[in-house]
Amino acid sequence: MAIYINGTLIKTPTELKVGVFRLTKSERLASGKMAMEIIATKRRIDMRWEVISQDDLNTILNKLDEKVFHTIQYPDPQNGEIATITAYVGDINQSAWQKIAGTRYWKDVSISLIEQ
Repeated sequence: MAIYINGTLIKTPTELKVGVFRLTKSERLASGKMAMEIIATKRRIDMRWEVISQDDLNTILNKLDEKVFHTIQYPDPQNGEIATITAYVGDINQSAWQKIAGTRYWKDVSISLIEQ
C-alpha cells in the first residue's frame, strides 16, 4: 500500500483507515421535519505505525511542515483505485521512544489527514 505526501513516498503504515463523511446543511421545517442538503463528501485518512524510526518519522513530519495543505495519494476503499486529495493535518500523536543499536524508534505514532 503506497502512500504519498506531496509526491514523496512515505513508510507504509501498520494501519490505514479511510473515513468518508458528509458535510450537510440542515434545518427544521415549519412541519417539524428535518430538511437536509449534502454539501460535500470528504475523506479522513488515519495512519498508524506500531513502530517507526526517527528518520522515517522525520521524513513525514518535514513534509507536513512544508505548507498547510498537502497532496495525498492513497488507496481508496470505495473504488479500489489510488485516489488523490488535498488535505490538512489533524492530530499527530506518538508515544515514548527508545534507542536500538543507535537508532531511535517511536511507538504508536498516529497521524490524521482531513480533506480540504
